Amino acid sequence: MSFPALTRDALVQASRKNELIVETGYQIQKDFGEFGLEVNFSGNAASFYEELFDQMKDHVEQIMAESMERFMHFLYRIDISQHNIAQYEKEMEEEDIHVVLTELIIHRELKKVITRDYFRQQAKNNDQKELDL
Repeated sequence: MSFPALTRDALVQASRKNELIVETGYQIQKDFGEFGLEVNFSGNAASFYEELFDQMKDHVEQIMAESMERFMHFLYRIDISQHNIAQYEKEMEEEDIHVVLTELIIHRELKKVITRDYFRQQAKNNDQKELDL
């Protein structure tokens, strides 16, 4: 039996994934909080989905029931388009709309965090190249 290679790079990549998941949890808290919706997250990457999904789904149901205008503003704030919704509804046609929207929100928040991290890493690399010159 052989163990997987645990190189420094492999460990950094694995811990980086956890950092991105945790950062996504905090981004969700922030975006929901801007609409007065409390989402609790422990900061534990391993329980991210279990902790957040039901809370988020309940808030999605609540906002949709209270005011569709407020809900559309909420989706706009998170940067979710009608096209995104239609795409997810097609892919998850057996699921309730609240589940579909919650899943879409999680994925969009993760994409925002990954994109922000990518550009942060690019800037860091460019700064390092300038120092090397």
